[in-house]
Amino acid sequence: MTKQEALNRQGQQYIASLAATARQLWGKACEFDGILADSKFVVFSKDNKFAEFYNIAMCRLVEARAEYAAGGYVGLQMKDSRRKRSGSKL
Repeated sequence: MTKQEALNRQGQQYIASLAATARQLWGKACEFDGILADSKFVVFSKDNKFAEFYNIAMCRLVEARAEYAAGGYVGLQMKDSRRKRSGSKL
């Protein structure tokens, strides 16, 4: 297995684990408020602690999918290589 293939597999596994976590949290959040888990649109109660965790998991999942689509380097942080010029607002 090449290094790129290993990175791709690692990215796919990470995305799959985030998706599984989001599904579990969705189920828990729905259960907490007595909502059917197959509902398409829901409004969770303010005291539903699972809803906050679900939102965090979904944000991370969307970010990971976007990073993977950009080249398979999930979780890789790129720094801005532009140098600030004097008087520049970059």
